Amino acid sequence: MHVNDWLFYMITVPADRAVPTLPEGYTCETWCPAPLRFVPNGLPFFPFAVWWLFHMLHIFANRGYAVFIIRYGGKLIHRSVITPRYFRFPFMTEADLQVGDTWTDPAERGKRLATIALESIIRMHATGECTCWYVVEPHNRASIRVVEKAGFTFVGSGIRMRRLGLGILGRFLLTRRVGPEQTERTATEAW
Repeated sequence: MHVNDWLFYMITVPADRAVPTLPEGYTCETWCPAPLRFVPNGLPFFPFAVWWLFHMLHIFANRGYAVFIIRYGGKLIHRSVITPRYFRFPFMTEADLQVGDTWTDPAERGKRLATIALESIIRMHATGECTCWYVVEPHNRASIRVVEKAGFTFVGSGIRMRRLGLGILGRFLLTRRVGPEQTERTATEAW
């Protein structure tokens, strides 16, 4: 059983990307797991403790799991989760990362914070060996604008498959790639 269509984007990280700056008063941090650091401050236990466990048990293909956080006055206003390849994203290679589970406080939207976060994540992983992926539903126009502004290329569409009837055990499958001549098209044009 599959759950609707999804759009797949990727960027091979260039080493010369400029570091974006946040508006005044905003701060950012990259939270990384440690043996006694299960969940970033201000975020719920689930699903972050599960991802911590995946990291600790080496279920992730590499050690890149992290959460990029933006705060204003100490209040968490944006998060982007960075996950390496695991059973949910079989189309990725072992060096790749996927940026997902992004959220911005509704009162803070429209300030380019999600774009700045995504560009910062890309810059942090500027090794030349890493491809960053971004998977989004076609109706999420705001997220599509963010990923395209950050320089990601639309590479195709796919589905989310459930396992044992559970979405949490499911995986994303890239089922339709666009050809090299079509990579400059945006997802909006393709749909």
